[in-house]
Amino acid sequence: MGESIQAEAGKRIDNEVNPETAARRNALFRKYIEPYKNLIYWLCIQYSDCSENVEENYTLALTNLFRGIETYVPSKPIKPWIHFVTKRFVWNINKSRYLEQQVQDASRDVFACCDEICADDEPKWNVMGMDNWKEMYSDEILAVLDEMKPIYRDALLLQQAGYSLIEITDIEYEKGTLSSRNIDTVKSRLFLARQYMKERITRDGKRKTD
Repeated sequence: MGESIQAEAGKRIDNEVNPETAARRNALFRKYIEPYKNLIYWLCIQYSDCSENVEENYTLALTNLFRGIETYVPSKPIKPWIHFVTKRFVWNINKSRYLEQQVQDASRDVFACCDEICADDEPKWNVMGMDNWKEMYSDEILAVLDEMKPIYRDALLLQQAGYSLIEITDIEYEKGTLSSRNIDTVKSRLFLARQYMKERITRDGKRKTD
């Protein structure tokens, strides 16, 4: 099991670097990481959010260790370094999964009734764009959207227009609202935008009253 996962991880990451870098990392990986693959798997069991994600986290953790192996200082003990890097990486994966699930759940809650929010004779969501989105919502929803910080609102509107998370990340990076192409930042913005809407708009598209 461990060998096949390790082979899969190696196949994925070798394609991302030039041959010289790959050869150098492979040598370091075999020397410092392979002897401790059982430790890495145990750490994934310890820190994964649920047992169903252990195998995937193990594969991703090996990939991450391969990518970062050149940052390891050989004069220092290897086990604490592996423990720290793996724990932090798995925790970040857990957080990303959680945020993504929250975005999906909030999306179902707030925009499940899009037919009530948008009149039948109006264009539907799949033809919405950043140039016509104000035509797609009621005045009450527009008022709440206008109150939202632009970085959250724009991410939400782009997703409603049909853009993927990767596309939204690229768009926001090109606009200068992201310092790097960090998809987790976009996920967080979407989560906060959904929460903002959920707190202020009812399921039938009406503004909540205090």
